[in-house]
Amino acid sequence: MTVVEVGDPGNPADTQTGLGAVAEPFAIGRYEVTLDQYLRFLNAVATKPHVSNAFKRDALLELWLPDMKNTHDYVSKDGLIARTGQGTAEAPFLFNEIPDSVWGARSGQRGMLNISWFAAARFANWMHNGATVEADTENGAYTLNGARTGVIPRNTDARWWIPSQHEWYKAAFYDPTRTGAQPYWTYPTRSDTLPDTQAVPGNTNSANYNSGQPAGQRITPVGAYTQSISYYGTYDQAGLLWEWSDTSYANHEDKPTTLGLLGGSWSLGQINVSKHGGRDYLPQYNDDDTGFRLATRGASK
Repeated sequence: MTVVEVGDPGNPADTQTGLGAVAEPFAIGRYEVTLDQYLRFLNAVATKPHVSNAFKRDALLELWLPDMKNTHDYVSKDGLIARTGQGTAEAPFLFNEIPDSVWGARSGQRGMLNISWFAAARFANWMHNGATVEADTENGAYTLNGARTGVIPRNTDARWWIPSQHEWYKAAFYDPTRTGAQPYWTYPTRSDTLPDTQAVPGNTNSANYNSGQPAGQRITPVGAYTQSISYYGTYDQAGLLWEWSDTSYANHEDKPTTLGLLGGSWSLGQINVSKHGGRDYLPQYNDDDTGFRLATRGASK
């Protein structure tokens, strides 16, 4: 997983939103997690979810959803990941990429969709624990132990994690070289002008949002807009897929109940891809425009 360094620790918050101040340097995924990466994760941890703990079994079963295969035609004509087998020792599940008739050899580089916060957190735990077939999905960056609902805080010793709202925002919008009133852009493409939605590879200010791509091609390969890049070197923080954060929002009783989604998606309009466009959902929520990227303590590939 390629990451970029996000330095300039102790930067000021955006005066318009109060977001983006981060005390320590960190690194963040250059791209959203892809189909290929998620497929490797599934085949490492979810082939035989016949664990004795029923709660953990159900959690592992939810890492793959039928909607990952049977996508709407306007999203992908062919689907992303198919599952065969029974999930038993005798007939384990096997997960396979569905070849895409539009993207061809690039189909595995499409952003991975239908991701709940819990699926992203289990992927982060898997990475934290070495990303092997033995790597635990239930403990590490987040103490899950089969949890499928509720807000789970990040552990302080996390090696890989879902970025906080401030971390994600800084990677997307902060630019310490920018002159003027404040060092934050309105859009993650280093622009205060709304990105266009022209076909990939676009230009320096293009993004995948507002259903601007042809039907059947709306899940583009990550980084397909090769010139539309943040100051730190991230791609697709304006569109493609909403991305989870691990920053929680409280209800009227001051109880954390939801988690933030940032960056807009292929399906929604102009406000969603700006720095003013975040939203929040229950962590078990997923849709065909929800995905994620991870953060870590230092550069890794």
